[in-house]
Parts: sequence; C-alpha cells; structure tokens
Amino acid sequence: MKAHMILRHVFRGTAIVLALTVAVALKASAAELIPVNVGFYPGTTFQSMIYVSDAKGFYKEEGLDPTFIATQSGPLMNSELASGAIDLGYNAPSQVGLAREQGLDMAFAAGNALMPWVLIARADLNLPHKGQYPGVISDLKGMSWGVYGRGSDGEVFMRVMAQDAHLDVEKDVTWIGVGGPATGLPALQVNKIQAYLTLDPAPIIAAAGGYGQTILDLRKGEGPANLKGVIYQGIETRQKTLADRPDIFVRTIAAHKKAYCWIRDPKNFDELVAILKTKLPAGGLTDEQFREMVRQNIPTFTLTFPVSQLQQWNDLLVGAKALKAPLRAEDVLWKDIPKENPNC
Repeated sequence: MKAHMILRHVFRGTAIVLALTVAVALKASAAELIPVNVGFYPGTTFQSMIYVSDAKGFYKEEGLDPTFIATQSGPLMNSELASGAIDLGYNAPSQVGLAREQGLDMAFAAGNALMPWVLIARADLNLPHKGQYPGVISDLKGMSWGVYGRGSDGEVFMRVMAQDAHLDVEKDVTWIGVGGPATGLPALQVNKIQAYLTLDPAPIIAAAGGYGQTILDLRKGEGPANLKGVIYQGIETRQKTLADRPDIFVRTIAAHKKAYCWIRDPKNFDELVAILKTKLPAGGLTDEQFREMVRQNIPTFTLTFPVSQLQQWNDLLVGAKALKAPLRAEDVLWKDIPKENPNC
C-alpha cells in the first residue's frame, strides 16, 4: 500500500477515535448535570437572573440541568414545594412565614430582588388624595382590588395599606384574584377591577394603553414604612432540601453570581434587552420604553438577604396580624446564604 494511502487510513481512524472520544465525553458531561425543578413567575422582571442564567448557559456551566415550572402566586409556590413538584422557587418572607405557620419547613437559600411592587388603578378614577399615603388608599373604598391570587403577597401588602387607611378589609374592599399581568391587565381595562398591585412591565403597559395610572410605587419607598428599601424576594426551598441537596443551591448561587455581573456590564445591555424581550410581555411599549424599564430594574437584583431586614418584615407582618409570631433568622436563612453581592 502506498504511503499516502496508509496515512489517509491512519488519519481517518484517528478522526473516528477522536469523534467517539468527544461523544463519550459529552455524554458523560451531560450525565453529570444535576436535574433540578425550578418554580418561577413567568413574565416578571424580577426573574431576570433566571432568564439570563439559562440563556447564557450559566446553569449548565455550574452543573445544573434546570426544568422551569411556571407558577402564578406565592401560595401556589409553597404548595408545589411542599408536594415535591419543585425543588426551589421564589417567594417573600410573608409567604415563607405563612407556610411555616402551616407546618412547612420553608427557608431562604439566597436573595433575589428588592421590593418590586407598584399599585396601579384605572386612569378614569377620581383620586383626590393621589400622591398622599395612605389617603390615596382611602379613595379606593368600595372598589374591587385585584391581586395575583387570594392570600398572595399582593393581598398581604394591600391589606396592610387598607388598614393604614382605616378601611375595613372585609367590608370596604372586594378582593378578586386575577393572576399576573397577562390576565390582570385585561381585568383592569374592562373595569372588572379598579386597582391592581402588580409588577413590571404591567404599570408601563397600562399607562401606555391609556387605561391605567400608577398611584403608589413601593420601589421608590412609597407605601407602608416597613417596606421601604427591603429585599422583597429570595430563593425559597425546604430546610430538608437544603440539608439533603445543598449542591443545587451552591450551584444555583454560582450561576446567579455570573448573571448578576453579566447584567451589570454595560456592554451586555443590548443583549440583555433582547433576552428579556423574549420573556416579558411588551405589547404597546416602544423600544425605548422597554429599554428604560430594563435599566430601572438592574439595580434591584441581589443574592443577599440581610438578617437586619427580617426585623422590618416582622414589624410589618406581625403588626398587621399577617403572622402570629416573628420570623427567626436561624429558622429561615440558610447558614450558607450569600453575605454580600459579587464585586464585579
């Protein structure tokens, strides 16, 4: 056999061996990924670290194979965690506290977002006390108030607002669970509800559509004093899951650290906008309105949950009788919860 033919066979054999080696390595690598079921709230800006970690491959880089399960409210998130349908989700101290009082061992593994809620109302309402809290809440007496779900964070917060305005939460308000923006905004538009505590991008969509107005922005420190400047939401799971499967939280936090820094890098802003446009409803918004909404939310993302902020939550929740007893850090904050955000 001629030399060049021998070399050709050698090279071909080598290529086959290399291809098989790569295939085996890829298969082994895929097998090493830890599967994890993640509950999330679709169409919300405070889930941006999830969207980025998935789109940029940060979860897989950290050895996770996540399955995302859409959830509509805090109580449903607790229910899915309790049933084992999901391994981790996202919730506020109010929901963690309520779950614990029902005998569920819920805790936070990390932080996720600062206070994101905005109270909007129909644009045609006469609100004599607009710009004044709690006076503007008293202007909503006798109306239908929309919340994502009965018993959700939105209802907890609105009940506190009603009490601050000296309204009877059972007689002066009609509570209606309307879900997230996809179903809540149409309910506002057709006057099924007159007020709606919601999340970006719903407030700007309602304003752009001419049927909604912002009357209270909790992101800016408006509303109940104990909610000013607090971290609203963290990664929630069961204490048992933290003990049995700590790797999924170590890896999730590592992925979110990458997302946190990637989001804050100005050179990634256009790509960030492109990613979020595939995840958030943007009907009726101009490109610049959407971009500005994204800019405003970047500073709200966090991985920490300072112990000191539990006191603010306890003052609010126990004072409003939403919880019977204060939350204790040793019960609800994981021992390895991030103590500070990355220095990007």
